[in-house]
This record gives sequence, C-alpha cells and structure tokens, in this order.
Amino acid sequence: MTLPFRRRHNDHETSHDRARALIATGYLQPNEPVDADWLEAHLAGCLECRNDHAAYGADRELLRALREQAPEPPRDLWARTAAAIELEAGRRTRNQRRGRPPRSWRIGHLPAGVASGLLVVLVVVGASLIPRGGVQLGPTAPAGSDVAVGTPRSEATPLAVLTERLAWIQVAEDGTFEFRQASVNEVCPDLQSRCAPLDSAMTTSLAITQAPQAVLLSPTGSEIVVVTSSGSAAGADIVVLPVPTVPPPPETAAPSASTDPSTTPSTTLPSAPPSAASTPGATPTEPPATLTPSGLPTQSPDPSASPDPSASPDPSAGYSIVTGVVVVGDAAYSPDGLWLAFSARSAFGVVGPDLYLWRVGDPLATAVTDDHRTFFSGWLGGQVLANRVETGVVSADPSATAAAPTPSPAPTLTPSADPNATPTTPPAVVEDHPVAFLLDPETLATTPVAGTDVWRPTVDPTGRSVVYWSGTLIPDGTGTGWSLGTGRLVIDGWLDGSAPPTDEPSAKPENSGRPTATPATTTTAQPVPTDASGNPVAPVIGPAGHPVTLVEGPSTGFNTWFDPSGTRLAIWVADPSDPAVGTLRLVVLDEETREIDPATDPLPGAAALHGVSINGGRLAWVTPPGQDGEGSHLQILAWSGREFGQIRSIQAQGLSVVR
Repeated sequence: MTLPFRRRHNDHETSHDRARALIATGYLQPNEPVDADWLEAHLAGCLECRNDHAAYGADRELLRALREQAPEPPRDLWARTAAAIELEAGRRTRNQRRGRPPRSWRIGHLPAGVASGLLVVLVVVGASLIPRGGVQLGPTAPAGSDVAVGTPRSEATPLAVLTERLAWIQVAEDGTFEFRQASVNEVCPDLQSRCAPLDSAMTTSLAITQAPQAVLLSPTGSEIVVVTSSGSAAGADIVVLPVPTVPPPPETAAPSASTDPSTTPSTTLPSAPPSAASTPGATPTEPPATLTPSGLPTQSPDPSASPDPSASPDPSAGYSIVTGVVVVGDAAYSPDGLWLAFSARSAFGVVGPDLYLWRVGDPLATAVTDDHRTFFSGWLGGQVLANRVETGVVSADPSATAAAPTPSPAPTLTPSADPNATPTTPPAVVEDHPVAFLLDPETLATTPVAGTDVWRPTVDPTGRSVVYWSGTLIPDGTGTGWSLGTGRLVIDGWLDGSAPPTDEPSAKPENSGRPTATPATTTTAQPVPTDASGNPVAPVIGPAGHPVTLVEGPSTGFNTWFDPSGTRLAIWVADPSDPAVGTLRLVVLDEETREIDPATDPLPGAAALHGVSINGGRLAWVTPPGQDGEGSHLQILAWSGREFGQIRSIQAQGLSVVR
C-alpha cells in the first residue's frame, strides 16, 4: 500500500527531480551522454524545468561574481577596535594590581563590540589572502568543477556567432548510425573553458550499414550523398538518401512545400545529360580529345534491377547511383544543386580514374571520360574544373600564363654516368605533368586552363583566388594513380578571361615560407595581347601568374576549401605516416585585396582526420582518436568578423562531418 504523502516511483514529479539533479550535476562535471540527451529532450518540453535551469544559472553567476568583490569594512572599524583593545589592556592591568587572576584570552570573554570588530577584521584580511580562484579542495573536489570554491578561474564569456547549421554522423550505442544537426550560436575564446557546449538539437537514425568515407549535403538541403568506405573487395557505393527529419511538435506549423524533404527533386529538373556520342558537336577541344562514356561499372550486375527512387518500397533507404568503384578525391555538388561530380576508378581492375557526372534525380551516374587519368577538382560556377595527367609534357615556369601545353616528343635516350657505357633508357620513375580544363556538364564542351603543372585547382566562390599544387606528379607504381612529385602548394589570383594578366603581385612569401601580404601597388593598364600577326589572342583563363607559397613540397597529400565569402581558406596536409590524418590550418584573406593577413592566424595547425566542412562563419573537423587519452571529437572554429572561438562535442565513435 502506498501512503498518500509518499511519492510513487512512476510519479510525474520524478522526471522533474531527475532534471534538477542533472542540471546541478552538470555544473560540477559533464553528465553521461545518456543523461545529457534525456535532459535535453526533457527541457525542450518542460517550461518549469527550463525556468529552474535558468534560475540555477543566474544563481551560479551571482555566486561566482562575489569572488571578485571584497567586503567593504566600516571607516571607523580600526579606531573602534584599537580603543576596545586599549580598554581591555587597561582592565587587565588594574586586575593584576588588585591581585585578581587574569582572564583567558578568548573571543567569548570579549565585549560584544570588540568581538564583532575582530571578526570583521579577520574576514577582510582572510578575503585578501585567499586567491581569487578559490581554495583548492584536494582530491575530494571534482575535477573541472564550476563551483566558486573549487574553480581555479572564472569561465570566459562566450562569443556570439552567426553560422550555417552543422550536421554530422556518428555511431550510436546500438551500433547504428545517427544523423545529427546542431546550431552553432556561441563559441569560447578559449577551448579549455568550455563556456558554450555544442547543442545537438536534432538526432535521427540513418539507413546505412557501412561506415561512410564522405557525406555531402545537397545545396537544397533535401538529400545527402553518402560515399561508403572503399576498403572492401567490392569497392564503394555512392548512395543518395533523403535528409532525415524529426516530426515537428504539435504547436509548430509544418514546413512549407519548398523545404519539404519528401519532395521528389526530379519533378523540376531537366532530363538526363546527353552522352558525348549522341551530342552534335560535342567533340571537345584541348585537353580531352574525345569524351565518351567509359566501360566502368556504374550499376548493379543486373541492369533491370537498377534502383529507381520512385519504385523503391522504402524511400528512406535511398538508392545507389554508382557501385563497385574507388572514389578518388572529393565529390561535390554544383552551386545550383543540379549536378554531382566526382572521379572514380573500377574496384575490379588496374586502371586509373575517370570523371563522373550525376544529374540530380537520375537513377545512375555517368562516366564522361574513358582515358583513366582524369581527376575531378571542383566547380567553377556551373562548370566542372578537372585535371588530366599528361606524360611527356614539357615543364614550364609555374607562374607563367602561356597557352595550353602541348605534348612534347617521346623521351630520348640519355647517357649514363659512365661515358664508355651504352645509352640506357630513363629511370622507371618519371615525373608526369597535369593540365587543367573546364567542362560544361550539359554539352561536355571543354575549355583549357592556361599554364602547366596546375594540379587540383580550387577557385574561391567569388572567382578571385585559386589554390593549386604547382608541380609534377609521379606514377604510384600500381597503374591506378599518381602521387605528388616536385612542387609546392600555392595561392594565386584567378583570371576568368575578362582581362589580360598584369605584373602586379598580390603577396609574397617571407623567408620562413609563410605567406604575407605586401603593400598594394598602382595597377597600370595592360595592352590587349596579340599574336605574331597582330590579331587578338583568346582570353586567358587560369592562374594570374603571381603564386605565393603555402606549403613547400614534397607532400604526401592535401585538400583545400574556401568559405562562401572567399576570405577564409582551410588547408589540410596529410601526415606522411598516415594519410588519413593530417594538419589543418585556416588562412584569412583580406576582403578587398585578397592578400593574406599575416596578423590573423586563428588556426596555425590542428590535428584533423580527412574530411573538413567549411561554410558560412565556421569550420568543422574531427580530431584523431587518442589525443589526451580520449576518442574523437567534433571540433568547430567559428568567427564573427576578426574574432574567433572554438567549441567541441563530447567524444563519440565513427564521427564524420557532413560537407
């Protein structure tokens, strides 16, 4: 029998008690992930506990503020105390003369005024001797406690930022994959202060069974593309999934049709891209000679069983647009969200990669090259920016902006070190040279990018700067790819063909090799370039010819990303011993001149796994496991103007940032 005044175990108030206990515990030490998730969900639906949470926080800040304010003693405190002491000393002298035994010196034997005065003096003196950070309580005090007595220093004030929403994937406790989203509104000037915890407001299950190699969010926000791991013998798949959503609360209106993830993208998109063979006049100019679909596997063995999103019984499971491949480099959506481009090679043969295009809404992606040496680099507006590796191209000054390179004659025999020896062939390891070009996804027409040894160029969204590897490539010996050879990673201005190049440098490297800005010089008008006959030549599209070194070679590998404004550049350089781990750096460019700001270096170098997300106002990455004895964390660097701050999530398994 339950007494009427005794709370039952399943009473509704029990949840409020648990919430208050977790809120209080959270000020001493981080809650367990299960408790933190429960508290977050409870606070979202309980106004009473949210008010308690706010009240606890206000009380905590009030108590912490008291440490910085010493009590103000009365002006006549010392005069009254000294007079009382003299009075007591005179009384003791008179007692001794009369033969009375002296009374013991105890606070209880003092007059009330003297005792109170001495107590105030002790409080004032004690407060001045105790450090502002409080007294260290020893092993019994919880580590990282935020209470006033045991905290070594006060928390930093959070920095308010306005950023794009962040999404990531992690492994849940039951082994499934979770899709999480969070808004980053505040960051900490000091990462150790943890003044602004990452608010994971949305968590849903994701219908994948393999660990992702990369995850991309479409510009429309309605779908994600998951590149599965290519470590298995069957290769990788590229799977298109609708963005998981959480049903809105009853009082919240349903989302509009324009943002409804269930809307089929194919209803408003054009038809499938024409193939090179069926498109009149599609024979490309340099560098590709012919662009036709390759014979690489782009579907399941049974063509009739190719996944169709409209016929799938479970739309949440998504569908594969390519299977049995090894994705080389990054995949990326076009800015308008109509196309996805990537390079991949077959997982079942010894061939190099080709360029693939997928029109959003089509059942399969299509390989538009078959030379097995074409690499996707990025998007420049609505055109694909890609590379082809050429053997025997004459090396040129990387800063030159000459016309597109042409192949040189085959290598000739060279004498060996011994003058009496017969000529021998060159060494087996030779350096090849990359050339870059633009490709129209609709017509497959190409436009050459000026200059040789321009590898994996990344042009900022405003079209003013470009980052690329200025150097050679070395065949990796497997017949499937190339590694970086002699060269360096540089940043340069970008010419879009609207104006001829100038001789005005935008920046120059210091002796230390780190880029710095130089004072602006007066720009002089340049004559329109002409050929030997005086006829105007074609406009130059490519690097401006004044590169600034970012990373000196040799290098194992790299990735670069610009933010939407083109003023923040993230650079990831692979570790030679483990290509999946590297060093991440953020470079700040001047908004007007696009010169590197030497005075602002918010992230000079941080350990990061491959795969970085940079968007409006923030940069996110995953830390390698094992740092500080912990697992991987999702870490975010955000900014507001010239102010920067960081926050990070709790450690988790299988973290992958959604780009």
